[in-house]
Amino acid sequence: MNTKTNASKNTLLSRYIPNPKDRKVIVVSFIITICLFLIALLLISLNHQQLMMQEYKHYKEFFKQFGSISRIIYFAVLAIYPVFLLLKWKRLKTIEWGKFQLKSFIQLLGKLVRKWHVPLAIAATGVALIHGYLAIIRGFKWDFTNISGIISMIILVFLLFMGVKRFKRKDNKWHFKLAIAFLLLFMIHASF
Repeated sequence: MNTKTNASKNTLLSRYIPNPKDRKVIVVSFIITICLFLIALLLISLNHQQLMMQEYKHYKEFFKQFGSISRIIYFAVLAIYPVFLLLKWKRLKTIEWGKFQLKSFIQLLGKLVRKWHVPLAIAATGVALIHGYLAIIRGFKWDFTNISGIISMIILVFLLFMGVKRFKRKDNKWHFKLAIAFLLLFMIHASF
């Protein structure tokens, strides 16, 4: 009886993410993102003819909006690094304004960014995939912007995989290194 219970609890996700609460948040975020992604694909297919008839300049502005949304969400996701870096700073506990201690505010901020890091990363990835899909269906060109977008998406796949390994600290800091590479690449992609 006990081995059956242990076997059912030992799912693929539980091997990487030991905390059941974190697992639940990730699964719910993933399901919501997949549902929204499928709804977006349905809306795109229902309005495909209208989208293709738009002037390219207007169409480009339309799909760039999805890229801008994902970029804003990724900045919120990346906020975890400076906040946790501040928490490690020894002089932080000495900074006060009257009765207000900066460290308590940064700790609260740390809890918030840790709680929302993974769900927002999953959501931003879904929005970025819609952005990429819209960019491809209108006509793909091998230019710098599209190539940098493709490379960013490839790095994002590895970043997400290393993020799963990060829960057990088995990523050898590759999640952080890939996050920096992804940040640089998607900023280059967004700038050109």
